[in-house]
Amino acid sequence: MSKKENVSRVGFHSIESILENNPHKIKKVTLPAKRNDQRISLLILALEKNNINYDLSSKLKQEPEAIISNENELNFKDLKNFISSGINNPLILILDNIIDPRNLGACIRSAAVIGVDALIINKHHCAPINAIAHKVSVGGAEVIKIFHVTNLINCLKFLKESNVGIYGLSEHAKESHLECNFTNPSAIIMGAEESGIREKTLESCDFKINLSNNKLFKSFNVSVATGIILSEANRQRQIK
Repeated sequence: MSKKENVSRVGFHSIESILENNPHKIKKVTLPAKRNDQRISLLILALEKNNINYDLSSKLKQEPEAIISNENELNFKDLKNFISSGINNPLILILDNIIDPRNLGACIRSAAVIGVDALIINKHHCAPINAIAHKVSVGGAEVIKIFHVTNLINCLKFLKESNVGIYGLSEHAKESHLECNFTNPSAIIMGAEESGIREKTLESCDFKINLSNNKLFKSFNVSVATGIILSEANRQRQIK
């Protein structure tokens, strides 16, 4: 587990989520001075309730900003401990080759909505979870466990040894996601919409699946595809 430097967070959703889930991380909040509405008033009440300092700035137009203290970045060792702790029937999302922080943030948001047990990011082949990704995730990054791994192949090997099935999304795959059984421990890998999952990663998958049988236009935006596949996995688990 490694630490990062202080960073900023922008937007009501992100700051409200931190207040609700990890208020201890907030060092200071700056509010737009010219806003005087219910949204600001409720945020001020929440800040005061948690004894968090805030000030006003005329430089901010609409969205508040927060300074967040050192964050703990979970790594492969943390993932091993998490899986080995005996978590029941995990549903895991793995992001490989997602280079747009907006897509990354949207995928995190979908993972948070569905309630995945863990999100694994291939650290050197994905965008960082920066201020843009956090804002697009609308606070989703605060409610799910995110693990950064430097060797995804080793990570997949460990998951397989832990009886987790590995599903890779590819528009070239023949098997439909609707034909898959996600009711058992499952890890779903998403790649960039242009290049997809990297070849070595795809070779390590137990199952290669697609979302569309449209021969003329097969590819969804990766964040949309993530929402679709996670929703199907969640649907199956709800009726199990």
